[in-house]
Amino acid sequence: METGEITQLLWRWSEGERAIDDALARGLYPLLHAIARNQARRNPSLTLSTTELLHETYLRIAEQRDVAWRNRGHFLSIAATVARRVVIDYLRERSAQKRGSGVAAVALADLADSEVPLVDDQQDWIGLDQALTRLQTLDPDAARTVELRLFAGLEVDEVARVCEVSPSTIARQWRFARAWLAEQLEIQPQT
Repeated sequence: METGEITQLLWRWSEGERAIDDALARGLYPLLHAIARNQARRNPSLTLSTTELLHETYLRIAEQRDVAWRNRGHFLSIAATVARRVVIDYLRERSAQKRGSGVAAVALADLADSEVPLVDDQQDWIGLDQALTRLQTLDPDAARTVELRLFAGLEVDEVARVCEVSPSTIARQWRFARAWLAEQLEIQPQT
């Protein structure tokens, strides 16, 4: 489905037109599936399946009836945040059940790109989520860049299109966010 078609469906849906639910679900399914697949790839120890994550993310988005969807990019931005919340809620629940044993971790090397030093250590997703929440108060744009890169799996150029800014702006936000998160999570860059 074309980007413009998805945008039109989102507008119609946010205005209360429920007759398009099936068409919208078909249009959004590939986008949400890519986000869920990215999460499963980044966190192989996550026992929540791609399909379960996709469905839970869709259900939470469908509950947000008050969102005035602007376009596909706006949807992707919110979907990345919702997927992040689903993963974190799931990990918190699982962690509470296990009482702290074996909380799933994210390799911060996933945050690396050729522009900055690699980070080798691992931190847990919950710690990353807490640091990302703090970053949102400091620099909401950089935090959104991290969400779209890490949780939606978008590349710099794709994030730039979603955020409607230049790729160099996203690259700058990405470098800042990686350095800030590494400091918050006490990760030492490789030399």
